[in-house]
Amino acid sequence: MGCTTASVKISSIVVNAILALLALGAIGWIAYNSETESEEFVIASYVTAAVILLFAFLGIFAAIRESVCLTATCAVFLLLLAVLQIVSTCIVLHPHEIKSAQTTVDMAWQANNMDELQQKYECCGKASAQDYVHLDQIIPPSCYRNLQQSADSLFLEGCIEKVQSYYEADKLRFIIVSWVLVAFELLCFVLATFLAISFRNKQRRLQF
Repeated sequence: MGCTTASVKISSIVVNAILALLALGAIGWIAYNSETESEEFVIASYVTAAVILLFAFLGIFAAIRESVCLTATCAVFLLLLAVLQIVSTCIVLHPHEIKSAQTTVDMAWQANNMDELQQKYECCGKASAQDYVHLDQIIPPSCYRNLQQSADSLFLEGCIEKVQSYYEADKLRFIIVSWVLVAFELLCFVLATFLAISFRNKQRRLQF
C-alpha cells in the first residue's frame, strides 16, 4: 500500500506539473490570438486558465505536504472545473460563431491598413492581388514574401479566404486544447481522490 501511495503521489505531482504547463501555454496562446475572439471570451479564457494553474500548483503542494484537507479540496474543485469545461466546450465552444474574416478584411481595406494583415496571413488583397490591379494601384510590398517584390514571392490567396481559414483552424485548436485540459483535470482529480483517502488512512494508522 505504501509503495502504491508513493507511486501515485509522484504521478500526481508530475501530472499536475504538466497541467500547470498546459495552463501557462493556454494563457500565452490566448494572449497571442486575442484579436480573433470577443473581449468577453478572452477574459473568460484567461480566468479559466488562471484557475487551472492555481489548482495545479495547489495539487502539487498538497501531494508534497500529504495534506488530506488540501488534497480533498483540490480534488473537489478539479472535478467541478472539469464539469464546467465539459459543459462550456459542448454548449459554448462547439457552436461558437467564428469571427468573420470578411469584416476584418473590409475594415483594414477601408482604413488602408492591409500591410500588417497581408504579411501576417501571407495573403494579398481582399480576394486576390487583382483587387489592386483593378483599382490601378501598385501591388504593395506587403503582398510579397519577405517583402521581396518578385513574381515567385507574390501571395496568391486573398486575405478573406486566408484569414477565414485561420479563424476556423484556431477554433478547432482551441476546442482540442480545452478537451486536453479536461482530460488532465479528471486525471488529477482521480489521483487526488486516491491520495486523500491514502493520507487519511495513514493518519488513522499513526493514531494507534
